[in-house]
Amino acid sequence: MNPRALFLHGAGAWGGQWVIWRRLFEAEGWQVDAPDFEPAAGGLAATRFDDYVAQAVDAVEAAPVDVLVGASLGGLLAVAAMARVAQASRPRALVLVNPLPPAPWIAAVPPFTNSSDVVPWCSEGRFASTQRALPEAGFADQQLAFRHWRDESAAVLHEAHAGLPWSDTGVPTLLIASDADEAIPPAVSGAYAQGIGASLCRVPGGHVAPVMGPSAVRSAQAALAWLAPALSVP
Repeated sequence: MNPRALFLHGAGAWGGQWVIWRRLFEAEGWQVDAPDFEPAAGGLAATRFDDYVAQAVDAVEAAPVDVLVGASLGGLLAVAAMARVAQASRPRALVLVNPLPPAPWIAAVPPFTNSSDVVPWCSEGRFASTQRALPEAGFADQQLAFRHWRDESAAVLHEAHAGLPWSDTGVPTLLIASDADEAIPPAVSGAYAQGIGASLCRVPGGHVAPVMGPSAVRSAQAALAWLAPALSVP
């Protein structure tokens, strides 16, 4: 059976943001799933961090997963999901891309200060904002992102920034960190990786670059190269 990867997107993003990673992983024989997180029944304003964690756990337990990959908020969700997945279904490795860290490292990340119930990244989004978020990406990729950004639950982000406790996942972990990340300071990612005993791979660009920007190919290739020996360990 081909190995399977489950990709978790970040806040305001969508599963299709992993298109470059998907192509590279599938070219190496991987099965890839990259679902969209869905709001709770009461809508985004009623959505909480645990609602997304539950969706991640369900996706992991639906079929065997060899590696769980998460970017930004998705990186924190991946770690939280690992603590709740049944032992028999636990992925064998983690790849975290510019992840929002848990406590105590979150204390050094710029706070989330939005006072509304919903962050209107889609409904009030502007193309200029997308260009600022993806400065190194080509025009076509910027347009793609602009068309697909989603509004996000402010409560989810407040919970994430409040500092969730770290729980040892017990699996090999790779942390990919951008050297010019404007959301998660590179020094924080380095300290996080060291603190949890993760391998650290630094790539150029900003926060979104390793997933959708010019560092995406390099980052996905680095993950594949790291996974080969990591998954060969019994």
